[in-house]
Amino acid sequence: MPVNRWLARGRAALLLEPWFTPFTLVNGAGVGLAPILLPLDAARYGVGHVGLVMGAFNLGALAAPFAGDLADRYHAYRPLATAFAAVMAVALWLFPWVGPAGQVPLGLAEGAGFAAALTVANLLIVERRPKAQWNVRLASLETTLGVGQAGALFMAAWLSGLTPRSALGIGAIMPAAAIPLALYLIPRLRAADHRVVSSPAPAASPATAPGPAGALPGATPPAPAPVSHRFASIGHVGEWGPSPSRRHPRRGHQTPADVAALLRGGLGWMLAAWIPSYAGTAVVFSLYPVLFLHAFGIATTTSALAFAVIVFVSLPLYIVAGRACQRRGPARAIAGALASRVILLSALAAFAAAGHVAAALPLACFAGIMFAWSFLSVASPAFTGLLKPDAEGDAQGLLNAGSGLAGVLGSVAGGLIASQWGYPAALAAGAGAVLLGLVIFIATALRRRNSK
Repeated sequence: MPVNRWLARGRAALLLEPWFTPFTLVNGAGVGLAPILLPLDAARYGVGHVGLVMGAFNLGALAAPFAGDLADRYHAYRPLATAFAAVMAVALWLFPWVGPAGQVPLGLAEGAGFAAALTVANLLIVERRPKAQWNVRLASLETTLGVGQAGALFMAAWLSGLTPRSALGIGAIMPAAAIPLALYLIPRLRAADHRVVSSPAPAASPATAPGPAGALPGATPPAPAPVSHRFASIGHVGEWGPSPSRRHPRRGHQTPADVAALLRGGLGWMLAAWIPSYAGTAVVFSLYPVLFLHAFGIATTTSALAFAVIVFVSLPLYIVAGRACQRRGPARAIAGALASRVILLSALAAFAAAGHVAAALPLACFAGIMFAWSFLSVASPAFTGLLKPDAEGDAQGLLNAGSGLAGVLGSVAGGLIASQWGYPAALAAGAGAVLLGLVIFIATALRRRNSK
């Protein structure tokens, strides 16, 4: 093997750190086990209740900024990650033992622990590594989390054949196993280990960035200013898949005037398009195992296995999406992905209304919906950065806050519509919401961008 190739592989291996392991288990529990096992048990109380539980799970993502504040204030990354994993384990274990009134707050706790733990994972990179390394290291973390999700989905396929109490009791072992691993593997940071997030000079590079080694003789280094590492993302791994949008730190608090200023110049229209389109597909993701079981007659074991394979196949598409955005622009990638989702959701609604169709057809539609997310998750932060180049992190924060709101709305509305008028109506409503978002995007944000 050539020396250069051996060295390149060595550098890539260094990006995988041992402390990724507990967060991989947490991610698997949050986006591998929970989307399959929680709806299956909640379905005992009706499909409308499934929507409420998964809506609460989405709402739990709002805990991420508070977790970021705690981590910034106390630098207690190891105990915080351990506590969040414990919350997830307890919520999963208790879920089948409580009634419908108790399942909603437990769904909220599961989502909150998941989002908060992943916020800590991102901070462990930002605090410990130079800014020039953030993207590659976060991408390495995201890929590891995606592998964990797919592995957990394979586990969910087996657990779905057990009773709810057995399945969720065994499933709770995954976040519980993250507790000792977090205590042992997550590095203990001292005050001197924390890096200050600052905007480097345009000419700075990893080799020439100012630091203790490059300081002038006799010069006294300036005292670092305290900086908050609140992330622009609220910590949600969008639509049950890895999301590279958790990359931009955000500083300070936003006032209403600040938010109003950010919404000018096309970002407001972007959000007006994004929220209904995201909510439309949340119908599918929140009801996934129940929907495929009752609307298409596909056993939960089969749908969970298919989901796992789809996640594995979709991982390389993030690289393809990045290249497509580079060549054609993120706006066109967003429009194309939304258009494909309108078609695929409409096809799912038609298949559900028809009744007896081959299992491969709805699963292929779902795979296409997941593949479209690979492009949306890359293109949406890139497009918001183009709309607000001077406030990229804050703009991304608004976009991801909109995603959290849309996830709640889509989950609850999808469950209620399905309980009243059936799954074809819920899927048709989802397709209509995405179509609305696509029309708004083409008529406003895309046209404004192309006119410049």
